[in-house]
Amino acid sequence: MRCLLMFCMITTICCYKCSASDLSDEQLVKIRDGYELRRKKGFELLKGKPLIREKVVPPIFLNGSNFSRYYSYSLIDYAFKCFWLKEQLDSANAALLENAQYYINYPRAFKDKDSFYWGVDELCSILELFGSHGTKEAGLVRKDVEEIILFMMFEYSKMQSKISKAEFAVSKTWYIDESENHHVQRFYAAWHFAKFLKDHPLYRDQKYDDGFNAEYHYSTWNKYIKYWIVERAKKGLFVEMANDSYGLETLKGVYNFYGFGDLELKELSKKLLDLYWAVWAQEQLGGVRGGAKSRIYPYDAYNGRTTFWKMAWYYLGINEKTAPHENLFTLVTSQYRMPLIVMDIALDNEGRGIYEITQRRQGAAEIGFFSPPDYRLKPNGELLRYSFCSPEFIAGTFFCPAKKYEEWALISSQNRWAGVIFKDNPNARIYVNCKTGKDDRAYNQFWCVQSKGCMVVHKLQDTLHSRGAQNMRVWISKVGFSKIVEKNGWVFTTSDGAYTAIKPVVGGYQWEEDENGRWIVLKEKYSPVIIEVVRKSDFSHFWQFQIKILSSQPSIINRSFSHETVYGDVLSFPLSYDHVPVINGKQVDLSPTMVMESPFIKSKFDSGVFEIVKGSRQLTLVFTS
Repeated sequence: MRCLLMFCMITTICCYKCSASDLSDEQLVKIRDGYELRRKKGFELLKGKPLIREKVVPPIFLNGSNFSRYYSYSLIDYAFKCFWLKEQLDSANAALLENAQYYINYPRAFKDKDSFYWGVDELCSILELFGSHGTKEAGLVRKDVEEIILFMMFEYSKMQSKISKAEFAVSKTWYIDESENHHVQRFYAAWHFAKFLKDHPLYRDQKYDDGFNAEYHYSTWNKYIKYWIVERAKKGLFVEMANDSYGLETLKGVYNFYGFGDLELKELSKKLLDLYWAVWAQEQLGGVRGGAKSRIYPYDAYNGRTTFWKMAWYYLGINEKTAPHENLFTLVTSQYRMPLIVMDIALDNEGRGIYEITQRRQGAAEIGFFSPPDYRLKPNGELLRYSFCSPEFIAGTFFCPAKKYEEWALISSQNRWAGVIFKDNPNARIYVNCKTGKDDRAYNQFWCVQSKGCMVVHKLQDTLHSRGAQNMRVWISKVGFSKIVEKNGWVFTTSDGAYTAIKPVVGGYQWEEDENGRWIVLKEKYSPVIIEVVRKSDFSHFWQFQIKILSSQPSIINRSFSHETVYGDVLSFPLSYDHVPVINGKQVDLSPTMVMESPFIKSKFDSGVFEIVKGSRQLTLVFTS
């Protein structure tokens, strides 16, 4: 029987080979050229819609200002769609005027990190497209309204834009304010506001509070941003890794750097967008991104229909038609388009085959600079993302040492996500999670080891290593899975294209039902958890998979965990935290030569040179300061 099972199972990792699902240049160009029509259809969903004004609510944090983020979104979104569709123009101007007057009359909000700058990418796009010098249709924004907006921009900038924050000779742009997305939103607003103000007769000679004028601020931030782009590419992209919520808040500024920056900034921004979408393309199924993530709040962890899933309809013609909203306006109205090779990687789910991805990410913090408002990241991030990809599922975790939570930047360790997404449904997924408290935050919850489709996750101890992490548990979504079988402490389930087995190694488990799925809750919170997932085609029958899994005997000897996977690999790590996880007798290298490595994307750490390859298509991206 054992020989039969091993014969039935496919364990070889294969890289991409040309397949019948390859798309020709002509087919890809046709999809790309359909972007404008899809955008038109997206905006048609907003046609004639009235303004529905969101409320300003009390502060969400102690000592904050009244929370006005969604109030501003409602006004700016309404104005954007009106100008784009050329309807209700008087009301659109009134909405922009109301938004500007609110902040002019309540300048305390300029200092609040949760309200003001979240919608300024949209606001700046509106002025660039429809203001007095608009590139799409100049003059739709009334001159008097534009003048009030510019006054608001100056009032904000003279208080909040600081040349001292644009230093990069020492920081290399890895000194971060508040969080990664906040940091970007702040310097984006400083850059774009200065771009408008430096050419305006009322403001070009006026000094900000730090003694420098708008021209100097614009020039200084322009240099900083170019250096920032190069550093993010060289070091593996963003700290808030694979985050489709905060990731949007970071990326929206890059879209406007591309759309409205000088030639050098435009070229650098396009390269960063090309790289971001290429990395996304190789690690997604139907627009749903897999792999390890950070800062994923519990209410987002089970959701695959993110903004990036929605953008896949515009770029690739897949998923459902969707209307622009909030910062999606910035992305949807941009002239940026995916390169053909990136579209090919994204659309050729079958042809991509079975492969592994490794990516270095920044995360380790300098002593004393792990929390807001001042983060300082170490040059060696000590964090390695690993994903195993197939046409049926993507399984992803991260490798790291079992550090104390103060040794990680909180924007890296907060609400890390590890698990598996499945092709069956955008929300079909299994992932590991620690229950959180009222603030929905947990830090440095667990560490992991993974090879191919098997991952082991182990909760880190509360006393020194994690914060806010309660019971260890495993989520199984209600969608995507047809049956659940429980045998000898293992939970087996089957999806359209895969078999999965889950086992809390020590202490057993209990079930907890949820509206959108069910939790396997560990009775022993520090027990390792094993998740094994294989393609259905690897076995003849579900029962054969179960027999193979049940034949394995994970062990804990002398405070060392070990498990032989269904793929034949041996995974282990010390429960004493003495060293990093081990695969087949070798400790995981957290500082490999390559910052990114897969069949499709390769780059050496700190080189800034990326080779993107698929079949006969090639794209080289070179990032230089």
